[in-house]
Amino acid sequence: MITVKNEESTLAVDWSDGATSRFHSVWLRDNCRCEACGEPSIGRRTLRLSGIDLEVTISAAEALQDGDSEIVRIRWSDDHRGEFDGAWLRDNAYDTESRRKRAYRPELWTDQLREHPPSADYDEVMENDSAFCDFLETIHRHGLCFVEGSPAEPGTGANLARKIGFLQESNYGLVQDLIADRRHRSIGNDFHALKPHTDEPYRASPPGIMLFHCVETDENGLGASTFMDGFEIAETLRADDPEGFDALARYNQGFRRHFDGDIDLICEFPVISVDEFGHVCGVRINDRVASPACIDPESVPVYYRGMKRFLQLAEDDGRMIQKVLRPGDIAAFDNHRILHGRTELRFQGRRWLQWMQVERGDFYSTLRILSDRLGRHRNTLPLLRGAYGSSDCRKEEAEA
Repeated sequence: MITVKNEESTLAVDWSDGATSRFHSVWLRDNCRCEACGEPSIGRRTLRLSGIDLEVTISAAEALQDGDSEIVRIRWSDDHRGEFDGAWLRDNAYDTESRRKRAYRPELWTDQLREHPPSADYDEVMENDSAFCDFLETIHRHGLCFVEGSPAEPGTGANLARKIGFLQESNYGLVQDLIADRRHRSIGNDFHALKPHTDEPYRASPPGIMLFHCVETDENGLGASTFMDGFEIAETLRADDPEGFDALARYNQGFRRHFDGDIDLICEFPVISVDEFGHVCGVRINDRVASPACIDPESVPVYYRGMKRFLQLAEDDGRMIQKVLRPGDIAAFDNHRILHGRTELRFQGRRWLQWMQVERGDFYSTLRILSDRLGRHRNTLPLLRGAYGSSDCRKEEAEA
């Protein structure tokens, strides 16, 4: 049973495991879960912070047992009354240690994972909620999952993508055809190897969850898709060259792309994004569309040293998963984590992939709802922030 102690400006909550959390009175008042302050079940508030006295204090507080739940009931100095579920308070405790424990740290790739890449069966994923949730959780944990056994027909990959969330449209449309054909060579028909990269870092919000669906390929052809864990690369760089890592997490790298004179996309973000505790939470790297970086003059040498080492690590075959996508194969991955590329295409026929994307927020929404429905965990699964820059409030390096 939890116990509470009213400290007027704060409330001390002693948990059954011996830990203690403190909540400021104004924070509790602002987050009141009662019906008068909003509809917490759907996340809509009617309470406005502008109407709260910032000096509000706690007049009375008590902890009660309500069936299997523990409830904290509060009356504030403005005579408002509200109550909080103890589990909700624990989940939202904001002391440093609680925030650190909540910060999501994905599993970095290992040699064993590269030897046995995560995969799922298409029919099971499409027809069984548990298998679909397993598929989503695999992407959440590892950033990548292959799906096998789908129909080798145009639009199949989009059907899976729509099950995850809304298709995200760009200047390429909702679904893009990537066709390499020896019989019809063109500038866009490139058979050369593509170095590992993340897609479209020149966008303020790069593609999130990407899906490559193989519709057709030469049966005897060679040309493997390659995938690498950008988080593993970043952590290896941190171990090899901490100053180089810090430079790539601190300074903005420029990216720019023109499209037929009608679109001009420019973005500046760090190559490595970290959270407030220094944990890697996103990467964006594609030197084919790089433009000048914004660096302090004295940091130029260490920045370029870090960038070169990052790219060298990204070209290490021993860190790659190489897979020849056959008709019906789908690769689904988080573009804010996974670098992808391709070995040289060597065949006489053609290779046809369709790719599409789903916004990462929609991906996590689907995972939360499905996990909650299946009773796997509470529906507060945090969004891994992605490649949107490093937290300015970062004060500590990641734990070893």
